[in-house]
Amino acid sequence: MLDNNGLIIVRPAAEVAIKSRRTRRKFEKILRGNIKHALRSVGATAVMRQDFGRLYLTTQDPKAAMTVLPRVFGIGTYSLVEAECPPTVEDIIATGLEKFAERLKGKTYAVRAKKTVQLGFSTQSINEQLGAALNPFGTVNLTKPDITVHVEIGADNCTLFTDRRRGAGGLPVGVGGKAVALMSGGFDSPVAAWRIMKRGIALDHVFCNLGGGAYERMVLQVTKVLNDAWGFGHNSRLHVIDFDGPVRDLKASGRPEYSQVMLKRLMYRAASAIARETGGEAIVTGEALGQVSSQTLGNLQAIEPAASVPVLRPLVGFDKQEIVDAAGDIGTAALSKRVKEYCGIAPGRPVVTSTRARLEHEDQKLDRAILDQAVATRKIIDLNQVTSADMRQPYIYMDRIPDGALVIDCQTPDHFQDWHVQGAQNKDPVALMDSLGRLDKAPTYVVYCAHGMHSAGVVEVMQQSGFEAYAFEGGLSAVKQYVADRAA
Repeated sequence: MLDNNGLIIVRPAAEVAIKSRRTRRKFEKILRGNIKHALRSVGATAVMRQDFGRLYLTTQDPKAAMTVLPRVFGIGTYSLVEAECPPTVEDIIATGLEKFAERLKGKTYAVRAKKTVQLGFSTQSINEQLGAALNPFGTVNLTKPDITVHVEIGADNCTLFTDRRRGAGGLPVGVGGKAVALMSGGFDSPVAAWRIMKRGIALDHVFCNLGGGAYERMVLQVTKVLNDAWGFGHNSRLHVIDFDGPVRDLKASGRPEYSQVMLKRLMYRAASAIARETGGEAIVTGEALGQVSSQTLGNLQAIEPAASVPVLRPLVGFDKQEIVDAAGDIGTAALSKRVKEYCGIAPGRPVVTSTRARLEHEDQKLDRAILDQAVATRKIIDLNQVTSADMRQPYIYMDRIPDGALVIDCQTPDHFQDWHVQGAQNKDPVALMDSLGRLDKAPTYVVYCAHGMHSAGVVEVMQQSGFEAYAFEGGLSAVKQYVADRAA
């Protein structure tokens, strides 16, 4: 017997296995590349070989490999090999006894043998003979055993194992072409993107920013988690479009009750433009029927013509709780829970049923050049290259105080009395963080202190708690200069 704690058997998902030989080879090649990428992400490497529809990974770090394999689309099941032996009846029985006898004491068991080649014995004979040899140590139960001893027999080798774990299934990312996913950071959009990735589609993500740097940071964090956990094998990017100009144009030009559905048309149009640039063949959205006013059947049919590529809605029949549960399963729920709603721009009651003709009439009032400019000047972030520092530094600081912002001064009370921004609230940094649960999340917060250090720490916690908050860059001296310049 040869113990081999570094050999893992990977079985492609059934949808891969049933393809024609030529297509299957293509899919399996992409799957191997995605597995290598996944292993590198956890610091592991593997020597990989393929035989009879299975992949055999030999790795020095099987524990790390087993943590990442369930997140590689295209894998049906996988097993850590516990022992190997020559493919003879005698060796199989001896190895099975040595490896599993003690483990079976007080438990029920079954033996399941498979062959990939013709040999001078049947799998049933292995089931019976190894089962009989193990019988003194456990109780046979062929319907629901505590332990199943799996025996896979090839021409030159036999592997034995007891654990057959379920993989992510689906198709390897990259086999089905490219698309772009509209990403808002809430529960819906990452789940929709995940479901399309599972169908083998490589995604870029399009974020139409309606809420400033703190919102961008939250969406980047959600998208980064989705990409790092599930997007193996694809160089995915986040396209960040500043939507302030298009929204101002929309509010100034159109009827308020149509602003919600018109906003969605603008997003479709922006995503279509990026799809054309990147080779995307579709737009992916997190829309579910009836969830909000823009997602009624009537509004969806009126909005869709704004897209120049097909619109895929993998969540169209889901209810909200199903989506939230799925977000928990894929790992984005905790971050999405903090993301505020920025898309609700319609005052009063938005229309719940519109027509294509009505929206096209509203569309004529808009300045197309504003949206085109926003798309052309977008920020493109390579998700595979983003570091923790990249997700912190650019989003913490601000060098101005926006109109309507709530200003918090973290100086000592004496220094606050000496000078502070008009209308600022004086709060101790520790007390401020302790009171976050009682603060209103609606306003934009700007926090400053003497040197900019305490305010940055406070804002870090506030952003992680779902506030749109910024530290004034440069501390007290910079704030004073800003106020003086504004007064001049």
